[in-house]
Amino acid sequence: MKNPHTGKYDPELEDKDEYNPVTDLYRTANFIYDYYLTSDQQALLGDESHGIMRNLTKHRNRRNGPGFIQAVKDFNQVLRQLKEQGKISEQAKAMRHPSYDLTCHILYQVYSRTVAQEADALNNYIAFSNYVYGEINTILVKEFIEKTNIRSNSVFMDLGCGIGNVVLQVAAQTGCESYGIEIMETPCKYAKRQLREYASRMRAWRLPTGKVHFRHGDFLDVDANDMYSTLKRADVLLVNNYAFDPATNHKLAQLFLDLKEGAKIISLKSFVPKHHKINQRTFHMPESILRVEEYEYFSEAVSWTNNGGVYYISTVDRSRLKPFYEGLYGHV
Repeated sequence: MKNPHTGKYDPELEDKDEYNPVTDLYRTANFIYDYYLTSDQQALLGDESHGIMRNLTKHRNRRNGPGFIQAVKDFNQVLRQLKEQGKISEQAKAMRHPSYDLTCHILYQVYSRTVAQEADALNNYIAFSNYVYGEINTILVKEFIEKTNIRSNSVFMDLGCGIGNVVLQVAAQTGCESYGIEIMETPCKYAKRQLREYASRMRAWRLPTGKVHFRHGDFLDVDANDMYSTLKRADVLLVNNYAFDPATNHKLAQLFLDLKEGAKIISLKSFVPKHHKINQRTFHMPESILRVEEYEYFSEAVSWTNNGGVYYISTVDRSRLKPFYEGLYGHV
């Protein structure tokens, strides 16, 4: 959907819970046109002012069902010819990973077919508990990817992944290993359902899925958590701890002691007290290995409020503790 202020496509304007098949077809055709066709191939379909692309827009806007169906048939006929010539696969291989806009559209297709009709079940939680469900929206996830420099060789984990939207977006945009663990049964069931649909959709779009895994379990229970070994090699962790109580945040901080040097933790609340200082009394605390940066996010970035807020990126940096260990044990 185009933003009325910028005139550009804005995936955040997708109404995820109100599926519209005509709009889905229309957007799909436009994404294929924009990302999978060369300018010469696009000429076979016309543009906004003439030809098949013009007919798609005109009949959709006028709610002319027969006209829109005919325009889709005409579009498919041209596309079928290009596909038989191997032209579509060539463009897909050149793309490697989908753009942010195309990623959002694919995830919209996935969500609308797997979760949207049963989304009310996600509201069955205890208010103000550690199990409050909330989503981080795609525009903020895009920023997370950029700020933490996630690449195809990265390992990403979402601790408390909900229905898995963030895990899938990171995998789609970067091609990295992307893992999620969720303690609540219903969201985890939807995450696995979304993963099956995601794999199918990405194949249809001729795009790599990345390596994606979901687990049902408690990320604090390291003895029963078969993803603990993955956590120790993770490059980036996401912890949506906005509603977590202090005890849970403290237990999480203990887990971070096993993270590798340079690993980054994205959180909605800081794991390091604002006035924390590293000294002889505190250098052994898990908070002392974290170097924290604070960032601002703006409206529509998260599902639980329309207002802006802040998030934190903590980097594991044990080098600052070296002087304190040398004071205890001497130079190594």
